[in-house]
Amino acid sequence: MIKKNKIVLIFSLITMFGAITLHAQTQKNAKKAAVADTSKTEVTQQIEVVRAYKPVLADALKIRRNPDLTDIKPTTPKITYNLLDKRLELNTDIRELQIQKIRKLSTEELKNNYAKIGLGNLGTTLAQLNLATGQDQALQAGFNFNHLAQKGKLNQQNTSQQTASVYGKSIGDKLVLLGNLQYNRRTNYFYGIDEMQTFSNLNPQQQKINLFEANAQIYKRLFASDSNQLAFASKINAYHLNNIFNGIENNVTLSAGASKNLQKFQGGANAVVDITNTKDINYQLGNHLVKLNPYIKLDGDRFKLTAGLNYVNEFGTNQRIHIFPNASIDYVLIADYLTLFGQLNGDVYKTRVKDLVAQNPFLNVNPRIKNTVEKLNISGGVRGTILPNVGFKAMVKSTSVSDFQYFLNNIDEKQKFDIAYDDANILNFTGEINAKFSDNFSLDTKADFNQYTLSKQAYAWFNPALKLNTTASVKITEKVKLEADFYYQSLTKALVLNYPDPLAFSPPGYNPNTITTLPSFVDIGLGINYAYNKKFSAFAKANNLLNKQYQQFLYYPNFGLNVLGGISYSF
Repeated sequence: MIKKNKIVLIFSLITMFGAITLHAQTQKNAKKAAVADTSKTEVTQQIEVVRAYKPVLADALKIRRNPDLTDIKPTTPKITYNLLDKRLELNTDIRELQIQKIRKLSTEELKNNYAKIGLGNLGTTLAQLNLATGQDQALQAGFNFNHLAQKGKLNQQNTSQQTASVYGKSIGDKLVLLGNLQYNRRTNYFYGIDEMQTFSNLNPQQQKINLFEANAQIYKRLFASDSNQLAFASKINAYHLNNIFNGIENNVTLSAGASKNLQKFQGGANAVVDITNTKDINYQLGNHLVKLNPYIKLDGDRFKLTAGLNYVNEFGTNQRIHIFPNASIDYVLIADYLTLFGQLNGDVYKTRVKDLVAQNPFLNVNPRIKNTVEKLNISGGVRGTILPNVGFKAMVKSTSVSDFQYFLNNIDEKQKFDIAYDDANILNFTGEINAKFSDNFSLDTKADFNQYTLSKQAYAWFNPALKLNTTASVKITEKVKLEADFYYQSLTKALVLNYPDPLAFSPPGYNPNTITTLPSFVDIGLGINYAYNKKFSAFAKANNLLNKQYQQFLYYPNFGLNVLGGISYSF
């Protein structure tokens, strides 16, 4: 209703405005006509009365027009289709990831060959050469040569050593073959002196040792999928040793082993045939061994258990048969952090001239050859990690030994050493810490403490109670690397054999032999390496920084402070 009233009002206003406009126009025209006819005598006058227009509702309704709803004529629109030939993609499935190609990295060119030379303050000369084939995954071969010579302040305190070797390795689909040929030459003098002048050694004798050695090995190549197949390996080793006094030692050792997994069990056996012939000025003897070690292993979720036997047959000059237990256990107490282990076994260790001269180059002629027998060896301890990059090991071991060997100065030539034997019980404590936080820093420390109880001797001569060895490496920059080593050895005892004075009265129980104490010592070394580029580098190293002329063997002072420096080249 309100809307209709508004329409009527608007319509009335428009009508009124039009009437007023029309009236004004009429009056204007009348005035013009009157002016125009002023000259006439007749006057004409017209009056028109206009009243206001008052619209009513009926007038507004006259303009309404309603649509004709009875018109049902159909209308058909004109439609144009544009069909596209496009494959339907289903977005409901997970799309396959598209491989993003990355830029191929340039592999670093590794150098196969290496050369090194150096000079030192004690007339030290150093030379090293290593040649090798390229990066072949199936075939590797090479040649190595090393030379080191030094000259001390004492009369004929000279030593030199050269080593040359060739090696090869072939990796096939099923078998791996390894071989090595080596020659080692060592020259030194019996320069031992006594500050108390109990003996004279004006013209020290020379010792020269030549060692030719060859070994070959073959083993089956196994992969993760071959865990249930038979695994086997065999090795042959042979060497010939001779010295300037016409001492000769020949050895051939054959060893083989095989094992097979049987579900959670593993059964296997190891066998060794060791043939050694030793010839010296006053004797010729054969020292041979045959060893057989069958075993069974059981792997559990948290433990590993091994049980077996060691059968050892000594034949040749000595005839003995031994059977020892061979058992071990590893138990994981805390995964990746702490493991308990224990072992119970026994074995026979052959005494070779080759090993004796490597331990003490001042060995006398005609050494006594007897094999050392570990009748019972019981050990146990813990190992694990303190931190992700710090590992440790602590072990205690008790060993009952028959024919434990030690060195004694010869009664006639005190600058030379003989071999003697005694039964012993040895209690050992070993501790190790290995840390490698990154390629820039590493630290390795090992401590060995031994308590010896011998049947006949008061001390284990020349065997210290404590040895401590530490090595460290620190990379200062990309080109500078520091290396340090620390070695400590506790005091040792030496037995000096003397003839009794035939003219002097000797009371009962008199012993002409004397005991000498060798003081403990510390040897500190420090080295630095500077890499000028990928090919050239320089090095310098100082040993025995405290300049202590300590003695590991009686009458043989050490070289003292020695400094060595040189350059190396990779090609």
